[in-house]
Amino acid sequence: MNAAQGRQENQSRVVQMVKPSPWPPANELCDLLKVAYEAVQIEWSMLPFSIGGPPSSWIPPFRRYSEYNIIDPWRLITTVRYLSDIAVPALPETTPDLARTLLPPVVTRRFWRPTGFFRQADEYGGVSSFPDEHWFFINGIATNTDVARFNSRYLAHLFHRPVTVVQNATRSVMLDLHECIIGKGFQDREEGTVTEPAWRATAAILEALNAGQTERVVVIAHSQGTIITANVLHMIANALQFYREGAGKYKWHPFTQSMMGEIETETQKILRNSLAHALSEFTKHGPEVALERLGKLEIYTFANCADHMRYVIAGRQIPYMEHFANEFDIVARLGILSPLRDSGQPLIEIDGPVFEQESGLGHLLNEHYLMPIDDYLYPGARAHRRKDDPFTGRGPDPAKPRLYGYFHGKRPEPVVH
Repeated sequence: MNAAQGRQENQSRVVQMVKPSPWPPANELCDLLKVAYEAVQIEWSMLPFSIGGPPSSWIPPFRRYSEYNIIDPWRLITTVRYLSDIAVPALPETTPDLARTLLPPVVTRRFWRPTGFFRQADEYGGVSSFPDEHWFFINGIATNTDVARFNSRYLAHLFHRPVTVVQNATRSVMLDLHECIIGKGFQDREEGTVTEPAWRATAAILEALNAGQTERVVVIAHSQGTIITANVLHMIANALQFYREGAGKYKWHPFTQSMMGEIETETQKILRNSLAHALSEFTKHGPEVALERLGKLEIYTFANCADHMRYVIAGRQIPYMEHFANEFDIVARLGILSPLRDSGQPLIEIDGPVFEQESGLGHLLNEHYLMPIDDYLYPGARAHRRKDDPFTGRGPDPAKPRLYGYFHGKRPEPVVH
């Protein structure tokens, strides 16, 4: 056997070793209804406050980064824009050329709202601090750019890092919920079952993992953003499976075509090419390098409502994941806190440790999740300071959340896989 044959056999052996985790089949509509039914089986007095939080939090003045500030009579344009964005249905597509030519932006943004990206500077206005890290934030439903900025500014303030926002633009509450159902129904290798935000997020996260100088890629996901993140992991697992079956020779354009469905617009073609290129770069140096790159990824979710969020590699806790949830957050009870998660049925399968706020109410990222953490970790928060950790881990010997190790510019030790 010559050297070339030896390298080829070794490559094939390593490819077979990198075995993606099996993902359960997507839940059917009847399964989703069953999950929803179980989610609302809480004390009825809690249901009206499961999203908006306790009434005491509704009374102004609101804290600086609270989402409640979006309704402000002194910022009437911002308020009207938000109410319009969550009420008027729009398409998750780039504005067609003809409409962009004939109509003013104030009209086109009403009816076409694709997923966008923006860079949130760190606490001190820098965008290049921690150059060996890349942080992403993927938002939930009913979030327009103004609310996403509330969230990203608070994240930048808490962790002193610049954040790339994958702005999953609201297309109205009604269509956002429809998109959640589609995302929860991601069918393995079935054409056109990946939503537009998941396409874009996958390409962006893969490019960050591919960057040679990047040692850590951190993804913060909230609400619908957790469904998008689960789909990103599922797509990467599918890609590695295709790569494994083809011994590294699989062509990525057919794969992305199968995930995206029929490519019609120029924007979709550009996105397909971008995703295909990112997948090619991710795997071109072999499965060992792909596995090393995937090991850089850390995912932290809040109110995780995905059905299935699995470690990508079978038998390995890759990528690192941990989850935060309020006990009475009805959205979290659709996923990470679902009574069906530990029932032995494959309806809800989410890997990684869970940190729960006992008797916690509310679904808003800043107001109901990040502020309690801030009040616990920051000794200067005299007015709101709390001595107890709001989120406690499940199990007999719960550890502290790894995410706390990044607070105010700190840096935890690398994850050991």
